[in-house]
Amino acid sequence: MNRNVPDWWLKGAKWLWIAALALVGISLLAIVFRAPVEAVMGPVQKIVYIHVPSAIVTLLAFGIAFGAGIAYLATKQWIWDAVGAASCEVGLVFATVVMITGPLWARSAWNTWWTWEPRLTTFFILWILYAAYQVIRASIRSSSKRTISAIMEVVFFVNLPIVWKSVEWWRGSLHPRSVTMTGEMRQVLLFSMLAWIVFFAAVLERRLRLEWVREAAARDAAARAFEPGEARRA
Repeated sequence: MNRNVPDWWLKGAKWLWIAALALVGISLLAIVFRAPVEAVMGPVQKIVYIHVPSAIVTLLAFGIAFGAGIAYLATKQWIWDAVGAASCEVGLVFATVVMITGPLWARSAWNTWWTWEPRLTTFFILWILYAAYQVIRASIRSSSKRTISAIMEVVFFVNLPIVWKSVEWWRGSLHPRSVTMTGEMRQVLLFSMLAWIVFFAAVLERRLRLEWVREAAARDAAARAFEPGEARRA
């Protein structure tokens, strides 16, 4: 297995990163200059244009990991383990962004940094689960590492619909079921979502490239280990 990824992959990645950085840059400019200042909360409300897209990308990443986990358990192909591991790692980064921006927004909206309301609590549990995934996967050295990781990707996914539906299933949620926004606000939010999704795809590609190199190195090492002694000395 060649440690160098295919040329078509590198070319596609280059354009993907160009698009991602351009979209994120335009999105940030739109947040600052186009999105109107909300009448009650003021400029702090603009955190929502980072917070919500990061939450959407988090759920998308863990959803991809769920599908990859099922695919690995069905096929035992290393690529699905790579996709699952990469998605969980990148998704945890975006989930951390959600955990940071959420309290910043809540301090102005609810006059508190944190409250154990349904969505905050379920999302915090989600963050803990996928943080634990990273620790457990890194601690496993046996051949069952990929299988155990895939099982966690499938099992932990159960919490995603709970997070999504928490504002409907439990009373006392401070998160509204629907939000009223002006046309400009909605446009900026949707564009930010698009930008964050493309940026996620670019970061995921880079993380998958690392998995490719690791797999190639592992196969090369295994091949050398099985070479006859004379061939190795030669």
